[in-house]
Amino acid sequence: MRKGLLFSVISFVLFSMSATAADAKVREFEGKGEVVTVDPVFAQITIAHSSIKDFSGEDQTVFSVSDRTLLKDLSRGDLVEFHITDTRGDVKVDRLVKTGVATPEEDNFPIGRAVQDVLEGTGEVVKGVTTPIAPVHEVTSGVVDATTGTTGSALNDASTEKTTKF
Repeated sequence: MRKGLLFSVISFVLFSMSATAADAKVREFEGKGEVVTVDPVFAQITIAHSSIKDFSGEDQTVFSVSDRTLLKDLSRGDLVEFHITDTRGDVKVDRLVKTGVATPEEDNFPIGRAVQDVLEGTGEVVKGVTTPIAPVHEVTSGVVDATTGTTGSALNDASTEKTTKF
């Protein structure tokens, strides 16, 4: 009986070890992208990357890094190649290589575009405000002329007689 119990215990231990080894499966991925943010305090980097086979489609992802020194000398707009290790859901970037710097596009600077739009709009307002304003007597005479054209000579008639017909 002891041999049977001993055999069962050994079998259970061996089975547990093989199950643990299978659970500790490590998956590795390679990616390329552009650095969006670098956070050395929390050991994280945000990368806008192309599709990574069997991991993710084209996306912007926040990754933890295995070592904070990987973030040294990286900044927004840097192009990088990186290696990801996924150990049972614990995803970390363990290699980062700077390959260049992204070329700035107009859309990458929304604040600059907003300032330019404000300046252009302000210029249009200033043009409207600084155009000559018609003198008051020209405006009122235009109103009188428009009224006289509608009512005929009744407004221009200075006689004291009562007019019953317009």
